[in-house]
Amino acid sequence: MRKLVISLVLFAAGLLIGFIPQYSKARRFEGQANSCHANLELAQIRRSAALAYVSATQQNYGTAAGYANQLFDEAQQLSGSDPDPAVHSMLANVLSARDKIMNDLSKANPQVISELQPIVLEILGGR
Repeated sequence: MRKLVISLVLFAAGLLIGFIPQYSKARRFEGQANSCHANLELAQIRRSAALAYVSATQQNYGTAAGYANQLFDEAQQLSGSDPDPAVHSMLANVLSARDKIMNDLSKANPQVISELQPIVLEILGGR
């Protein structure tokens, strides 16, 4: 009976010794995957911002409005999920310009280019 208890204890210890490194590796990979996902979302925001700016400079205000809408929707989504305070602050600045930019794009106001430019530069400078 004593040998059985010792064997079970050793077996359980062996399981734990094998489990702990695998668990820590899985946690590390999960963190890397989350970081990659956040970087992908930020890259999509950068893409939308650049396309909105280029479209506005080409006076394609309808297309620019579509890209700007994508930009602000993606920024809203990422700002709620990214724990990085610098990214959150940058996205809050971007989102604060939403109404003015969307209004000027809907009116085909060429002044929107000077409003989009600092937004694009801020987004491209983030992270």
